[in-house]
Amino acid sequence: MEKQSLVLWTTGKCNISCKYCYACDAPKSDMTFDTAKRAIRLMGNAPFDIQISGGEPLLNIKLIEQILKYASSLDRGVEFAIQTNGILLNDKIAELFKRYKVAIGVSLDGKPETNEYLRGSTIEVIEGIKLLREHNLMLNLNCVVSDYNVDRLCEMVDMALYLGNVRGIGLDLLRSAGRASQNEALIRSADANALVSGLNALHDYLAKVNTLIPRKIVLREFEKARAQYGKNVESRDYCYASSGRSFVVLPNGDCYPCGSLIKDPKYYMGNVSGSVSPIPIECSTAPECKYCKHMDYCTGGCPARTVLSGGFSELDCIVKKVAFGFIEKGESNGTGSVSIHSSNRTR
Repeated sequence: MEKQSLVLWTTGKCNISCKYCYACDAPKSDMTFDTAKRAIRLMGNAPFDIQISGGEPLLNIKLIEQILKYASSLDRGVEFAIQTNGILLNDKIAELFKRYKVAIGVSLDGKPETNEYLRGSTIEVIEGIKLLREHNLMLNLNCVVSDYNVDRLCEMVDMALYLGNVRGIGLDLLRSAGRASQNEALIRSADANALVSGLNALHDYLAKVNTLIPRKIVLREFEKARAQYGKNVESRDYCYASSGRSFVVLPNGDCYPCGSLIKDPKYYMGNVSGSVSPIPIECSTAPECKYCKHMDYCTGGCPARTVLSGGFSELDCIVKKVAFGFIEKGESNGTGSVSIHSSNRTR
């Protein structure tokens, strides 16, 4: 039986206002424990993991405690993760995460000046991460890549070094959802050429830094590419959502395959108080993909981004091409840029 992913939005409320916020359309309410239990029971007998999200999930910390205790009592081997802005972290929460071995992701988009413009409350975020360090808790940083910070991605490495308890960095290409989809949106997707340059610079800088520190900092996208490279994939499923194994439950119990699609009625799967029918998000590929030398082991791009952009995402392709390119050159731990010409990015 294949593993499923359960994402619980413990609240639709937030204590900051990111310029590109995906979740601004979510119900501004708190999830109840009854709704959370119904969502967990929805998993049936299949193995599953729980990601706690929002809004800012720590605004409903009482429910998070209940979820961790309840799901652990089921003796199902459930693994927990949380994505937070880090502002509300304190000693009690840190000990709670340690007790239940919660994997922690903190959203950060660069150095203080960059992050302050995009997200705000940067000092509080940094203090929260430092508190986790005092409790010997490691974390991953998640950076939303946009036109504003694509040429500053190396700042993420500097922040990881400064903070000291960062295991890895993940890149989330901006999606046209929430505030980022509005006409007055101040933040837009990165330019293709700028993304190539930014990824090359990030790779080279991280490679140099990793020769100087005992604990390597990993880049999620390059690690995924390394795991896929040269291995024929049995499935083109990009993620749990592309195979109908993802359940994102909003505070009111409404369920979708991806949090980026909560405004699209085509992807409404039902409510946990009644019936829920999984909806897989079909992975889209460009016609040129069949000629790509990476076709046998590439799982394609984010299906939700394909839906939101109305077609195949060139930017997803670029991230994978650059990552595979470094692996081909045998430079995963060295330097040297990878070129992707505009005429054949998808060839």
